[in-house]
Amino acid sequence: MKKLSLLILLCVSSLSFAGTGHSHGHGHSHGHSHSHKKVSISKEKSKEVGKYHMLRLISAGKIDKSWKAAKYDTSVKKVFGKKTEWVVTFNNEKGVKGKKLYIFLKLTGEFVAANFTGK
Repeated sequence: MKKLSLLILLCVSSLSFAGTGHSHGHGHSHGHSHSHKKVSISKEKSKEVGKYHMLRLISAGKIDKSWKAAKYDTSVKKVFGKKTEWVVTFNNEKGVKGKKLYIFLKLTGEFVAANFTGK
């Protein structure tokens, strides 16, 4: 448990290092193009990101603590309207509100939503 807490802390703290203090030119006269297009995460990475958000939801009191023992089920890309998202699922037979948790992520890994219905 200590290792998991440390891992989460390191992930969150590493995000703070990418602040506005690292300036670089955005002009188009530098002779090269510079893109900030985000890259889609892999299926394996979606599992890691989904687990992080599941633990975050537990810490925030949004889902019960029994989800700490949940088992990863799958990560699939699903289309919702005109958007495609990762849907990462976890199973928990001891879940109070539901037995399956759906974590919705943008293809780049940003959290969209979570629920027990998959919709």
